[in-house]
Amino acid sequence: PVLEELRAHLRPGQRICVTPGQGGFDWIAHEVLGHELFKQLTFYAVMPMPFNCRIEDFGKLVPVQEFKRRYRVGCVPGSQIDSVVELNRVMFGHTEHCGLFLACSLYPINAVLHPPRLFSLLREWTKSREPLKDNPLFYEEMTPHCTAKMDEVNAELLEVVERLAAAGLHMNVPHIFDFLAKYVYSDDAPTLCEFFTKQPAYKGFRCPMNQDDESKGWVPDFGNRYFTEDIPMGLCLYKGVAELVGVETPKIDEIIVWAQENMGKEYIREGRLVDDHAAETTAPQRFGIRSLEALSARYA
Repeated sequence: PVLEELRAHLRPGQRICVTPGQGGFDWIAHEVLGHELFKQLTFYAVMPMPFNCRIEDFGKLVPVQEFKRRYRVGCVPGSQIDSVVELNRVMFGHTEHCGLFLACSLYPINAVLHPPRLFSLLREWTKSREPLKDNPLFYEEMTPHCTAKMDEVNAELLEVVERLAAAGLHMNVPHIFDFLAKYVYSDDAPTLCEFFTKQPAYKGFRCPMNQDDESKGWVPDFGNRYFTEDIPMGLCLYKGVAELVGVETPKIDEIIVWAQENMGKEYIREGRLVDDHAAETTAPQRFGIRSLEALSARYA
């Protein structure tokens, strides 16, 4: 809806920035704005989002917990990368580029972080459906099992990136630990788990759960954005690109299958994206990108 409302006001040469740039935004913009207008604009994405904040009073008060200081950007067309790096540096601070806008869609941020954390936390809950006694702190009560799941997802993602590079689509996509802990926060934590449990920027955030009226316990909110965005616009996008380059993703599949069963969806079946539900995701197949050649053509 935002792009549709902007369309009449867009002019050649303008720049559109999105943050954190996940979810195939450039494919969506191409679909909504049309090829001719899309080609006259510059789109760039900023990772991570500049602010950590939470709504305290909707429409009135949103406290900012953390203002980040180091960023990476990707853009389309790639010829504009120097100009958008400088623009972002002026607005937010230290900025480097990560290459193609596709890198932004594949960056290990929300989809590598939120679903694996919740899968690890709630795997046993799905067997009994018994409300949890407490709503855990999302980061401060992180466990090594949670971050091990993140590492498994990230490893499959990096295999996809390596296969893309072999096909000529070069981009800088790191491990989540190297990006968040070392690059963004310059944290000296030795492990991803210690980073999340001790980093002040992540203090106080609870898991996406609702309190059960009857038991007063806590049950997962599968309508929360950690599911409704990070599964179809995150892990399913990774899965779609993986299919284009022939990379198997059993760890990503495991989390998608678990989540879709609780969301009333069927994004994948027998290890493959389901065509009927691909339209509900931002996997490349939704946009008619059904081969590596077609994907490469988008960034030629």
